[in-house]
Amino acid sequence: MDSLDNTSWDVVITGTGLPQSLLALSLSRSGKQILHIDRNDYYGGDEAALSLSEAEQWVKKHGGDASENADSAYSHATISHSEAQEEGAKKLGFSRAYSLALTPHLIYARSNLLPAVVSSRTHSQLEFQAVGSWFTVTAPPDGSSSQSRLTRVPSGREDVFRDDSLDLRAKRSLMKFLRFVASYDEESEQQRMKQLKSLPLSVALKQHFGLSSATAVAPLLALALPTVSEAETTMEFAVPRIACHLRSIGMFGPGFSAVLPKWGGLAEIAQVACRACAVGGGVYVLGQGVKNATHAEDTGDSKLRLELTGGEKVLAEWLVGCPRDMPSTISTHNMSRAASAEYMTKSISIVSSPLTSLFPPTAEGGVIPAGAVVWVESASSSSRSVRILVHSSESGECPASQCVLYASLRGDPSYLDIAVQHLLESLAERPKPEVLWRMQYRHHAEAEQPRNTTTSENVVTLQPLSTDIVLEDDVLTSAEQAWRKIMGDGAAEFMKFESREGVDEDE
Repeated sequence: MDSLDNTSWDVVITGTGLPQSLLALSLSRSGKQILHIDRNDYYGGDEAALSLSEAEQWVKKHGGDASENADSAYSHATISHSEAQEEGAKKLGFSRAYSLALTPHLIYARSNLLPAVVSSRTHSQLEFQAVGSWFTVTAPPDGSSSQSRLTRVPSGREDVFRDDSLDLRAKRSLMKFLRFVASYDEESEQQRMKQLKSLPLSVALKQHFGLSSATAVAPLLALALPTVSEAETTMEFAVPRIACHLRSIGMFGPGFSAVLPKWGGLAEIAQVACRACAVGGGVYVLGQGVKNATHAEDTGDSKLRLELTGGEKVLAEWLVGCPRDMPSTISTHNMSRAASAEYMTKSISIVSSPLTSLFPPTAEGGVIPAGAVVWVESASSSSRSVRILVHSSESGECPASQCVLYASLRGDPSYLDIAVQHLLESLAERPKPEVLWRMQYRHHAEAEQPRNTTTSENVVTLQPLSTDIVLEDDVLTSAEQAWRKIMGDGAAEFMKFESREGVDEDE
């Protein structure tokens, strides 16, 4: 298509992030005329995966203060190289050898996304790999000459009773709590959960389960992965998270609860979804966003007249996107960073070692995982800890002799580097692993703030991903709600497709 000017579409989707791409996939066999655009010159939106050269360009765009680029989820981006890299002692690979995810996520085996990927027949184009072990890192006290300590989180009853760091009484109390977690949402435990939900996890463990050992609290926090401090982590947050982890173990293989998509995380799922929509007739254009949207009064129906950032004007029955991708003339939500300081500081570190000790087999005879989760404990219960996702080269994100650390913290950004160093120190590898390359940035949460503009029934706003590292079921739920609104009554089952006759689903 030479030009989009004066074309008419059933659905215009703006942005190629995961929420928009899942909607595009769900509409791929609807027979509707779909235009899917993105103001960026790459796929994936906020969930994009970048090579080294693409990361350098990305930092130039997102290196300033948040107010300088209010439509972006990112700010304060910087890149640094280690002295070892500059001296040439240890080398980075070539740019395209890396596929670094801006928003890496844990996808638990019980996530609603995975059955949808299978029923939509796109799973054959994706490769999911196990996220195996969870670890905690305990930093030495200030002034101590001892080094940081790495501890593997028990993954089952047998591991708990083999753990030498807990006495027998603590082990029994921990098993009592885990039995409660396993049935917290059943009728027999609902009243008890209602009474406990507002208590901090550490307080409930001590007062109601007889578990006062700080050694036992850290592994549970590692499974819950809160973004707040230990003192602020409530039972209402922690128990469902821990239950999701435990209930997911063994669904796809022994000894692991979560998976990661190879070759760049969620960006790979988004691209596969977009390809499926293109096979169904969808038209894709990068480097184009929606600048303006008004009702097309002269069409005699409810269509929208959209002005694209390239100047072309198109008509659309529906306009769909996440809030940041929507034009200011549509009533939706806007990011107000002046009103909300909610952001996560994140870093991506390329390390000179494969860190193989973090990737033991998931079980006897099990697979070698490509991911691990590390919880770097904070100095006090009122401080926030650092979560680190560790991806090996088997994730397709770096060369074979290296690995990638994705660290995140809601708090002092200087502690990210300290936490990474505590992890590397705790491994006691020789030679000591070095951070060859590091990118740090702020990932801003979406603050809901209505714009003082007109509303429209044929504009659908999708829920963006949160800044958290655990993929939420709400993302697919939002896409399904948009699909049902567009398709209307009598729509077929969401994301359930039959095999296309004469079409190889693996292509």
